Amino acid sequence: MKVQTSRFGMLDVSDDTLLTFPSGLVGFPDFRRYLVLDPPEDADYQWFQSVDEPSLAFVIMDVDLLQPDFRTNLSGEGLAELDMTPADPISIMAVISIPSDHPDKATANLRAPLVVNGRTRQGKQLILHESISLRHPLFHDVAEGQPHPEGVTEAASV
Repeated sequence: MKVQTSRFGMLDVSDDTLLTFPSGLVGFPDFRRYLVLDPPEDADYQWFQSVDEPSLAFVIMDVDLLQPDFRTNLSGEGLAELDMTPADPISIMAVISIPSDHPDKATANLRAPLVVNGRTRQGKQLILHESISLRHPLFHDVAEGQPHPEGVTEAASV
């Protein structure tokens, strides 16, 4: 299958690499098919590219890199439509926001993670409790001498 993108040009991808989000994403309900693309360099982030809209792509990160105990925030109720079984591999990704004028102020949206059933390749964007961070900082303020969150390196800024 050929997929046109604005950032990566024409991609030739296998149908079995497609992820389908039957309900779309918040703000993008009509775009339901996506690819996860690795950047050319070794990095902690990936690209979440829409197959239906060439200009729609998000930077994403595995939530385990940001908050290793994050899975405890998920409820079975939210995952019901993903037809999960205990043996199914599950991927949970956070959408990253990177301000163009301050990439060092990049944040991860942990309140609305993207959850994918690896067996069915079906996904859903969950909306979690408001106590969960909407803007989890990727980098602590270096001026204050605080380290980067565990597992997140400078390569995560795009």
